[in-house]
Amino acid sequence: MTTKKKYSIRASSYIINLLGDELIGSDSLALFEIVKNSYDADSKIVVIHLNHILSSDGRIVIEDMGNGMTPDVIEHAWLTIGTDYKRKELKQSPIYHRTSLGNKGVGRLAAYRLANKIMVETQPRDDMFGSMLTINWNSLVRRGSSIEDLSVDVEHGLTNLIPGGHGTRITLSDLKCHNWNASKVKSLVTQLQGIQNPFSVKDNFTIEVKSDEPKVQEWIDSVTPSSEIVKNSLFKFEFSISQSNNNEDDFAFLKWNYSFDPINFPVSAKIVQSAKEGKQPLDIDAKEFMAYDKDVKERFFLKNSLLNGIGKITGCFYAFSRDGKILDLIYGAGRRTLINSYLDQNGGVKIFRDNIRVYNYGEPNDDWLGINLNRATKMNAHFAKNQVIGTINLNLAETKDSLVEKTNREGFIENDTFDILTRIVKAIFHLFERTSASDKEKLLKVIDKNSVTRKIGFSETIRELEDKLKQKNLDGEFSDLVGKVKKDYDNMRNVMLSSGMNGLNLTIVFHEVEREMGFIRNDIMKKDCDIENIRLRIKSLMDLMEKFMPLLKQSRMTPVKASKLAERVSSIHKSRFKFHEVLFSNRFTESNVSDFMVKGPGGLILGALSNLIDNAIYWSRERRVREEGFKPAIVITSDINNFDGPALVVADNGRGFQMEPDEMILPFRTLKPSGMGIGLYYVSLVMETIGGKLLFPNAKELGLPEAYVGACVALVFPSNNKI
Repeated sequence: MTTKKKYSIRASSYIINLLGDELIGSDSLALFEIVKNSYDADSKIVVIHLNHILSSDGRIVIEDMGNGMTPDVIEHAWLTIGTDYKRKELKQSPIYHRTSLGNKGVGRLAAYRLANKIMVETQPRDDMFGSMLTINWNSLVRRGSSIEDLSVDVEHGLTNLIPGGHGTRITLSDLKCHNWNASKVKSLVTQLQGIQNPFSVKDNFTIEVKSDEPKVQEWIDSVTPSSEIVKNSLFKFEFSISQSNNNEDDFAFLKWNYSFDPINFPVSAKIVQSAKEGKQPLDIDAKEFMAYDKDVKERFFLKNSLLNGIGKITGCFYAFSRDGKILDLIYGAGRRTLINSYLDQNGGVKIFRDNIRVYNYGEPNDDWLGINLNRATKMNAHFAKNQVIGTINLNLAETKDSLVEKTNREGFIENDTFDILTRIVKAIFHLFERTSASDKEKLLKVIDKNSVTRKIGFSETIRELEDKLKQKNLDGEFSDLVGKVKKDYDNMRNVMLSSGMNGLNLTIVFHEVEREMGFIRNDIMKKDCDIENIRLRIKSLMDLMEKFMPLLKQSRMTPVKASKLAERVSSIHKSRFKFHEVLFSNRFTESNVSDFMVKGPGGLILGALSNLIDNAIYWSRERRVREEGFKPAIVITSDINNFDGPALVVADNGRGFQMEPDEMILPFRTLKPSGMGIGLYYVSLVMETIGGKLLFPNAKELGLPEAYVGACVALVFPSNNKI
């Protein structure tokens, strides 16, 4: 005979240990949870007292001037674990209209992370009576086997409890953290300072840290705020992006300002300030957003619809040089250790909602944007995480339902909205890196000029690299890869020397290869070398060499008419012109356009033309996104009168070049997201190979229609190419 009986689901009292001690990952996060309650309670200030912490009876006292708690709130909210009180009852705070930060009902257990004893004193606003409760966690848990058996005595009707007449005071004693020292205190203060956005602090909420011990107060006062550190940063990038209108299919626009300020640099360095700004749609690789827009085929401009659940994003990036001499120039001699230590601990990009920190983004062990991974693949083109202090600012009300914090306070739940946010911020950060590229190069020249590092050639570098691999017992791991790099390099050099391509400067081709090898060698020489980082660097180097290999291989030198090249490149890109609604004009089809013979490697020249067409499509389309009703247009034609030799000319009606010609043909210079920045560099090398030139003339001066006001590029061939 079967029977059915109902059983209650019970929770062991040990759950308090799990939720308090193990759910909250650090002391600073525990204090953060308590501070958030003060913020939600409309307090203008929170004061954290570190009292007697150098002795055995140390205490941490957290005081606020908030709304305080009524007896009803104490019973049904503060003493109820996992309550939805804030989600259900408080949409916005009554005074400062703050959207509630705490909504999981477990934050009050953060105190258990810090101490075994807690005393709570609280007095509601506009009430002369307050309440007090004391909890000894250890004795409380021992008192009952089930959480339902636990109880706490609360005293009500107390007067003169809070000096300001309202607010809450939490006193933590029998602290679990012992052995306080300068490093621990400074780290905690830095973390507490970082609860608020240091560059956009609301004037109605302040966090202060104090101590009754002079030595501890001295440690507290010695902590340098982030605002002081970034004041003298070399690179600064501020931005905002939001929905442009109510049409979800229209494009969102990014507004940004960039500045480079080499403060305290000597005049002899010849480095000057620079500033740039822009307003543009945000361009992201299509592959990044295929999951969200099925119509994407090549590149993707961010639409308003993808900001639903995210809202407006603002932020700033501050970037630094880690070179000792540069730091001495900027911050004064003897402070480089302090600055480097600060960047090591605080470098990275942090997220804030309503100017309050969302952990764990930007912590030393977190690299949510993959900044260091990018740097590993191309060191000179990217900042390292410990070179950047950045903030991302979100509106809590706009993101509360779509970006949900994990219960353990280690970031957002990784849903589609967070994925989109990450990709957007990555794209903006890459724009910052591309915008700062020319100034970074100037800085590198100063560092290289002042460096005492011995400059060595590739052969010696590769031998030293092999020796270091053996010393580190890494030769088994990397010997095959290094061997392939050496073989490819030798092949490239031998082909060049035997091909008769006298116009090509060997130092240009091999400059980047040799520099990358130097970076790899330096990484291996580090005490704690990152194996995965080295592997990525070698792979990146191999990819770079593969890119230039076709240029160095002998190509068929069959003469071909310029008109045939124009016809061929038009055919190659025909479908792209149609897809992007680009009006393409091949003026060789007109009787008044002069033709000429091109004597050179036809495949390489065709590749150079394709690079120019690709750039023209991109920038003319980018302008169409910015300007309603704009029609992209590209023209290819010839010019046999205005240059030293006959020329193929490609012009468009995009926004034109944003860099100087000398800079555009340098490697890794690009304003395209995810672009390698070697397109025009490659074209320049091809033309130099055959004794020609890559020039950037004015379209109007060449007699082209006024519509082509964007970029104009000329491939100028040797004069003996004329028919």
